[in-house]
Amino acid sequence: MASGSSRWLAAAARLSRRIEDSLLVILLTAMIAIGGWQIVMRNLVGTSLSWADESQRLILLWIALLGAVAASRDRKQLRIDLVSRYLTGVPVRFFEAFADLLTCVVSGLIGWYSLEFVRESFGYGDTLVGSLPAWAIQSILPLSFFVIAWRHLLDAFLAIMGKSRARASNL
Repeated sequence: MASGSSRWLAAAARLSRRIEDSLLVILLTAMIAIGGWQIVMRNLVGTSLSWADESQRLILLWIALLGAVAASRDRKQLRIDLVSRYLTGVPVRFFEAFADLLTCVVSGLIGWYSLEFVRESFGYGDTLVGSLPAWAIQSILPLSFFVIAWRHLLDAFLAIMGKSRARASNL
């Protein structure tokens, strides 16, 4: 049973990675295409797309937050590894678990308050890029921070058990 659930978790992790990476590629391609089209339009026609600048700012927001999720996924986020240089064994596991729990709490709080922001935007009926509902575009804020919080919560439990996420996915 344990190997079946481990395989399921590994498959879910691979699917999540593919979705995140695909979204990053699609958004970056869209941002480059919109920017290139803007340059062509301004130089050849002397005009531009009214929605292009705002959409590029919003795409940049999505790329930044999806990049943060990917960095968290690969444990490439900013870290201070001073403790792991001087300690080994149980003490380093304790500090890793504490750091992951702290990151989980902070990311969870940011996710919660950004969810409140999105709810207010939904309530007011805000729109972006012309007529798109703002809440749909802003939803990346709570979603990304909740995913980061979830990953660090799992990492805290794995650290307590003496496993890393990479080793746990190979179970």
